[in-house]
Amino acid sequence: MGQLFFIWKNKNCKNMGVRLAAPVSIVRPEERVQHIQIPGRSGDLTETEGQDIYNSYIQTASIQVSGGFRAREIYDWLRGADYVTFHGEPDRKQAARIIGAVTLNKFSKNMDIWTGEVQFYCQPLKQLLADPMVTITSSGTSVVNRGDVTAKPVWKVTIGSNSTSINLAAGGKTLTVTGLTAGNVIWIDSEIMEVWNADGTILMTQHSTGEFPVLLQGANSVTGSGWSKIEIERRERFL
Repeated sequence: MGQLFFIWKNKNCKNMGVRLAAPVSIVRPEERVQHIQIPGRSGDLTETEGQDIYNSYIQTASIQVSGGFRAREIYDWLRGADYVTFHGEPDRKQAARIIGAVTLNKFSKNMDIWTGEVQFYCQPLKQLLADPMVTITSSGTSVVNRGDVTAKPVWKVTIGSNSTSINLAAGGKTLTVTGLTAGNVIWIDSEIMEVWNADGTILMTQHSTGEFPVLLQGANSVTGSGWSKIEIERRERFL
């Protein structure tokens, strides 16, 4: 029981005087599908909405607090949206929002124990707490996606000393960006499909054509031209 915990807004519940009264489940999210009944045919036709599309879900944490004097501090902490880590997967975090009321009820008169529940509305895909950047300096370098689904990285691209355009390909998708300055740095965000200058002040997506590169599960060959170095935040995701 002493190993049970959750981390919310970078604070371990134990440091807030909050204990978990019971383990929190490890959940694999539900794939988003549609079941279609076809007249004259037994059963259903199941169609997926798309690749790697899963539903959000609710994680309920039963908590205990010794003494009600910290109730307001705890209420202020257990609110809004952030990342949550549960004891069952201590190396991972997932985006979540606390929903519903958080109510503490007195449980023991003598011990002054208060109990309640916290509902986390969790996004389905989890991230590693520690996800160091991967650096490559040549076309054809292999980069591994250890996650359970396709990753949509951030690429920090250093433009070659004699280049004004770059090509970047991975996961069967190729992006070309033109109108660049040799030696400068650009950021390519495959999740939101945007290109930015080095300090993030100028949107350069209008100078790009093609598809934003991704990392499929396993090893991926990252190829291209016009760049001298790429630093990759892989954004691996886990079910």
